Amino acid sequence: MPIELSTSQQTALRRAALNGDYHLLLGAGASLDSISPLGASLPTGPGLGSQLTSQFKIMSEPGDLLWRLYARAVAQVGELEVYKWLRGHFWNVTPPDWMKIFARSPWAVVWTLNIDDTFEQAYAMVKSNSSRPLLTVNWDDEFRLGRELSTVHLHGAVSSEESRKLVFSLSEYASASAAAAAWPLNFRDMYGVSPFVIIGARLRDEPDIETVISNRQPTHDAPSFYVSPHITPAVERDLLTWNLIPVKMTASKFSELWPELTGLKLTEPPTQREEIALRVGRQFLELKTNAPGKPPKGHDFIGGDEPLWIDITRGLYAQTDWIRRASDDCQRLGANLPASTAIIYVGRRLTGRTTGLLAIGKELRRRSWRTFLYVGDGRPDVEAILRFGADGKSIALLFDSVADFADDVSWLLKEARAGGLNITSAAVDETGRAANIVGHFSEVYLVNRHVGTINSRLTNTDAGRLVDKLQQLGRLGILEEIKQDRKRRGHFRSHGLFDGMAQIENAPAFGRRVGELIDSISDPDHIKLIYIAAMAARFDRRLHVVDAGRMLGFDSDRVAHIIWEALESVLEFRGPWVATRHRWMALEPCIERLGAQAALTFLGEAMRRVASRLGRASQRERNSTSMLVAAFMSYNNLDTLFPNTDLDAWYENLSSSFGSWSARYWEQRAIMSRHIGLSAPEILSKSESFALRAVSIVRDTYSLTTLGTVLLAKAAYAPNVDVVEYYDRAMDAFEASNTEDPANIVTWLAYLRYCLDVLKRVQSSTSWDETDLEERLSDDWLRIHSLINSVVSMSDSTRAALDSLMRRYRLLVVGDSEEDVVDVDTEP
Repeated sequence: MPIELSTSQQTALRRAALNGDYHLLLGAGASLDSISPLGASLPTGPGLGSQLTSQFKIMSEPGDLLWRLYARAVAQVGELEVYKWLRGHFWNVTPPDWMKIFARSPWAVVWTLNIDDTFEQAYAMVKSNSSRPLLTVNWDDEFRLGRELSTVHLHGAVSSEESRKLVFSLSEYASASAAAAAWPLNFRDMYGVSPFVIIGARLRDEPDIETVISNRQPTHDAPSFYVSPHITPAVERDLLTWNLIPVKMTASKFSELWPELTGLKLTEPPTQREEIALRVGRQFLELKTNAPGKPPKGHDFIGGDEPLWIDITRGLYAQTDWIRRASDDCQRLGANLPASTAIIYVGRRLTGRTTGLLAIGKELRRRSWRTFLYVGDGRPDVEAILRFGADGKSIALLFDSVADFADDVSWLLKEARAGGLNITSAAVDETGRAANIVGHFSEVYLVNRHVGTINSRLTNTDAGRLVDKLQQLGRLGILEEIKQDRKRRGHFRSHGLFDGMAQIENAPAFGRRVGELIDSISDPDHIKLIYIAAMAARFDRRLHVVDAGRMLGFDSDRVAHIIWEALESVLEFRGPWVATRHRWMALEPCIERLGAQAALTFLGEAMRRVASRLGRASQRERNSTSMLVAAFMSYNNLDTLFPNTDLDAWYENLSSSFGSWSARYWEQRAIMSRHIGLSAPEILSKSESFALRAVSIVRDTYSLTTLGTVLLAKAAYAPNVDVVEYYDRAMDAFEASNTEDPANIVTWLAYLRYCLDVLKRVQSSTSWDETDLEERLSDDWLRIHSLINSVVSMSDSTRAALDSLMRRYRLLVVGDSEEDVVDVDTEP
C-alpha cells in the first residue's frame, strides 16, 4: 500500500468509514474527467476563463484569474445570463466511472467547491431503493442535517432554472464570509472534529477553504487525507503541519485504493442487506458481549461516572428490583408475548435508569437478540430498521430517553408486528415525560400493557443487593467498619441510589466536592464550557462539540483540546459529544462563579451564536441541536435555575435570532407571560399575542396546546373578558391540537388543569348568571377526563396526575377536603 499508516490509524480509519464518520471534500480536480451535456470535458479554471472570455466578448490579458474574468462577464451581460450559460455546461454532466467508488462510500456529508453535479450524477447511477436519499444544498440554504446524504456546494450550484448565488469573485468570497451563512460555518466546525478526504482542491486558489484547513487540525482518531497529483515539497510540508496525510496521486488512482483502506466493498454494488446495515449503523451501536471494548482512562462506574456497556458486561451493577422485573419481561418476549413489544420504564434522575437499560440489553443479548443502542442524532430511520429486520433475525433496540421519538418507535413496532418481524425495543425516560410516551403507544405494544416505574428510593431488598455488590468489588468504603449486614443495608434503605453512594468514601466521583473543583478553575471560558455541559445534563440533552464551540465562540477542535488538556476531571469528550463526569452537579457552582445574571446573559449570547445551526427542518428532525436549544429556551427550566429574574428582557434579546421562524420561541414567551399573568392579569394579553404568533408560524399540536392554555388562563383571570368567548376559542384550539396529533395526551392534561381555574371563576361569579356555563364546563371536563382515563392508566405517574386533577375537581364541585390535593405540572 503506497500510504503508510500505523495500526491504530488503520483501525480508526476502518471504524470511521463503516460508521459513516468521514466527510468528502471535492475540488475542481475531481470534476475534470466529467463530460458536460454538450459532450466536452469539463474545463479547468483557466479553460473556463477562456470560454467566458469568448462567450461574453470580455476583455482579458495574460495572468487574469478566473474570478476576475467571471466578474467582468457578470458586469458585461448580467448575472442571470452568465448563470444560464454555466448551467447549460455544468449541470446534468456524465461523471467518470471512478466517481462511482466514492458515491458508494457512506459519507457523513459531501462538500464540493464545484458548481457541477458530478457527485450527484454518480450517486444516481449507483443508488438503489435502499440507499439514502440525496439532497443537493447551496451554500446559502437553511442548515439542516437529516437522514439524507447532503451534497453541499460551498461555492454554489447551477442546480435550478432560477439563478442561485454563486461564489467566483473575490468580492463574492468576501460577501459570503460576511453573510455568515450556515453551511460554510458548519464546514468550518465539522472540519475541526471529523475525518476528511479532500480530492482535487487547489488550496492556494480557494482562500476561504485554505483559511479553514490551515487553521484547524482534525481531532478525530481516524486520519484525514489530501489527494492531488500536484503536491510539491512545500505543500507536503504544509499538509503534514495541518495534520493531513498527503496522497500524491490522481483521484482515479485513489479510488482504487480507498476500498482497500476502508475495508468496504465499493467496486461493485452493495447488497440491499449491506446498504441497509450501513444506514442502521449510522444511528445504532451494536452491543456485543464478546468485544465490549475498554473503559476510558480514569473511568470509574462505582465512583459515579455514567455507566458504559463494559461496566454492565463486567457485572459491576446491582440487580435492583426493577432491573429484575425488566429481565423477567425479556424472558417472555417471543414466548407468551409478541416479539414486537416495548419494555419501557420511567424514573426520576439518578435512579439508575441508564444502568438498568444496559442491563436489559445484556439480558436480551444473552437470549440471542442482536442488541443495538440508539446513538443517532435525530429521528430513528424506521424504514431502514424494518428492512434490516426483514430477514427474520431478532433485533432489540435500546433508547436512553424515548419521549422525543415515541411516535416513531410506536410506528416501528406496529409495522414490525404487522410484518411478523422480531423487533423489540427497550427504553427508559424521566418520569415527567411519561405523558409524552403513553399517548403514542397502544397498550397492546407494551409489556404488561403498562409503562413501568423505577423506584425513587431503594427497598430493603435493593439495599441488600447493592451492599453485596460493593462488598464483592471491595468498594464498601465507610461501610467496611460496619459489620452487621442490617446496618449496612440501612445506609441505603429508603434513600435514593445517588444519595446513598455519595456518602461512601471510596466513591470519588460522588463524594468529590465539585464546588471546590470549579473554584480551582481560573479560566472563565472553561467555567462557561462546564456550565453549558452541566446544563445540558440537567435537562437530559446531548451537547455536540460543534454546538459547544459555537456557543462559546470557539473553534470546535479547541473545545476538544481544552477538555483533554485542562478539564478531564470534570468533562469527557466522547467522539462528537461533550459530557460531564458528575451529571449536573457542577451547574450550581458554575452559576455561582459566573453570577446568576452573567450566567443568564451568557446563555442568551450562546443561543444566538448557535442559531444558524437551527431551522424548521432541524426541528422536524429533532436533532440534538434543536432539542438542546429548546431545553435551554424553556421557561420552566429557566425559571427553575434563575428565579425572580427578568426573563422577558432575556427572551426579547433572542428575538432577532429566533423570532422570525421559531414557533417554540413564541410559545415559551407565551408560557412565561401566562405564568406571570396569574398574578398580574394585564400581562395575559401579551401572552395571547405570543401564542397566536407561534400558531401563525407553525400550526401544530405544541403551538395549539399553548394557545389553548393561554386562552383558558385569560378566561379564568383577565378582567372584563367574555368568559364564554374565550372558553370557546380555547376548546377550538385544543380540538385542533388533537386533530394534529390525536395521540398527544399532554394536550388534554393541560386542558383539564387550566379548565379548573375557569370553573372556579364561574362558580365564584356574582355579576351574572353562569349556571349554564358551569354545567357545560363540568360536563366537558368529565368527558375529557373519561376520554383519556384508559390511556393515562398505562403509567403510574400519569395516573397520579389524573387522580390529582380529579381531586381538585371534586374540591370545586363537590366540596371535598383539600387534603392530598397536589398540583400537577402538565405544561405542553
